[in-house]
Amino acid sequence: MHSVADGATPALKRRVRTAHRLTAAARRRTAEDGLSGFTVDEVCDEAGISRRTFFNYFASKEDAVLGFTTLWDQHEIEERFTSGGDPDEPGVSASLLDDYAALLVDRWTEVGLTPEHVADLVAAMDREPRLLSRVFEHVQTRERADVALVRAREGLPEGDLRASAAVQVVCALAGACMGQFLDPANSESLNTLMQRRLVAAREVFAATPTGGTR
Repeated sequence: MHSVADGATPALKRRVRTAHRLTAAARRRTAEDGLSGFTVDEVCDEAGISRRTFFNYFASKEDAVLGFTTLWDQHEIEERFTSGGDPDEPGVSASLLDDYAALLVDRWTEVGLTPEHVADLVAAMDREPRLLSRVFEHVQTRERADVALVRAREGLPEGDLRASAAVQVVCALAGACMGQFLDPANSESLNTLMQRRLVAAREVFAATPTGGTR
C-alpha cells in the first residue's frame, strides 16, 4: 500500500516520523488509560524525545492524539493553490476542482495516514468519545477556511455558493478515496484515486440538468 508521505522531502519524512511516534504513544495511552491517565512526559519517554520537542509539534495531549500538529506550515501549498486562479476572469477556473484536490493530497502527505494509524485513533476515541467533537470542530473550521481560499482564488463574493460547492464536492470525494486508500489491499496512490473520482463526478454533473428535477 502507498503511504501519503511517498515523494515527501527527507526533512519532512523525519518530521512525519517524529510526529507519528508521539501520536502513536498518545493514542495507545489514551486507549488504555484515558486522557487523564498519563502525562506528556510519559508520552515523550515512550517516543524517545524531549518535552520541549513535544511542544514543537503539539499544543496538548489531545492534539497529539488527534494528530493536529503545529509544526507543518501550509502557507506554501495554499499559496500555490490560490495562485492557480485569476480573480479578474469571470466564472471559476477550469482547474479549480483538480487544484483543490491536489491541495488536499498535499496536506495528507504531511499527515501520513495508514490503516494502523486510523485503527489507533478509533481505539482512542472509543475510550474518549469527547475527542470526536474536536474532530468535527476541526473539519468545520478547515472547511470554512478552504471556502475562503476558493473565494480569494476565484474572485468570488462572500456567500457565493460556487465556493462552498467546490469544497464540499471535493471533500466528499476525498472521504470516499481515503477509505479506499487505507484498504491494505490497495496499491494505488491517493492522487490516482482522487483523479478517478473527479473524472466520474464531472461525467455525472455533465449529464445532470441544471434547471431542476425532471
